[in-house]
Amino acid sequence: MRKINTGDIFKLARIVTETKMTEAIKEAYLQGKKEGVDAEEIGINTAMELMISCSGRKTEDMFYSLLGGICEKEPCDIETQPFDETVNDIKQIVKENDIMNFFTQASRLAKAIKK
Repeated sequence: MRKINTGDIFKLARIVTETKMTEAIKEAYLQGKKEGVDAEEIGINTAMELMISCSGRKTEDMFYSLLGGICEKEPCDIETQPFDETVNDIKQIVKENDIMNFFTQASRLAKAIKK
């Protein structure tokens, strides 16, 4: 698994724009800034909410591409792996990266894209 990179921010921004999750991610960021709040848990919950919002085939494929890139797997491998493995991948990404910053930057970029 690799660290999140700049290209991932753009991929996530496109997903956020397509799923209209800009406000939800902004809210997650604000929750994560509060004292005593578990940012890792917020990151996991937000990632799962984002995943659930990817109900259209286009956004689903975008999600597989994003997650596959970070996990250094093929998108089709993400699609066909057991769900608990996908959840574990998301947990590892959140744990190893500044996920709140990732969501913040993607949210800002998504807002800019919409304009």
